Amino acid sequence: MAQNLKINILAKDKTKQAFNGIRGRLAGLKNAVLSVKGALVGIGAGIVVKSFVDVGRTVEDLQVRLKQLFGSTQEGAKAFDVMANFAAKVPFSLEQIQAASGNLAVVAGDADRLSKILEITGNVAAVTGLDFQTTGEQIQRSFSAGIASADIFRERGVRDMLGFSAGATVSAEETIAAFERVFGKGGKFGNATDELATTFTGTLSMLGDKLFNFKKNVAGAQFFDELKKEFSSLNKFIEENSKDFEAIANAIGFILTKAVQGFAAAVRG
Repeated sequence: MAQNLKINILAKDKTKQAFNGIRGRLAGLKNAVLSVKGALVGIGAGIVVKSFVDVGRTVEDLQVRLKQLFGSTQEGAKAFDVMANFAAKVPFSLEQIQAASGNLAVVAGDADRLSKILEITGNVAAVTGLDFQTTGEQIQRSFSAGIASADIFRERGVRDMLGFSAGATVSAEETIAAFERVFGKGGKFGNATDELATTFTGTLSMLGDKLFNFKKNVAGAQFFDELKKEFSSLNKFIEENSKDFEAIANAIGFILTKAVQGFAAAVRG
């Protein structure tokens, strides 16, 4: 009887210890999860803010490029609006359109002409399966020196779509007129971009552009300007105190050097 009582007491003690250990580990796991959750929330917030900053940088850089390409701030801003509006209704992202902006601006001349060339470029890209940037590069070559200078278009059969026979000498003016007739409004392939926009890929692209516009609006609501102002102030402060920062850097470097030497000596010892 006494032996059974002793065994039961020991069993209860062991069980209690086991449960206490489990509770302790669960509490530790809970704290770890909460810590990770807090870290993830912090990381997520940082990623969101960074995405707004990245969009603000992209928009600002593009606006500066367009200002230089179109010769004035007003015309550059108008060209940016044309590109953003075009991106919102076609299955190509603003980033892709931006990558082709330099090539298309060369042959466009002004924002109104750019709008027509963007539509032609989009239709050609939709029909040939080329990405928007490559199509823009080929459009620029075609509009500048004729269809014969666009090697990739020749491989994709664009010359035949335009109605030009192989080996025929075609001027840039004739090439532009053919593109406007075949790939412009009312042309044989004038609705290719619109049809591609109804696909799942096109829908996702347009959703992405609407999110981009949302981020652009957030960055444009004085947030990005204030951020630039603060970083500019920080840059100026560091410049004005460059000798102090240099002294601090040298001191830190000296301390780290001694720490490494001490660690190496300890390992050898």
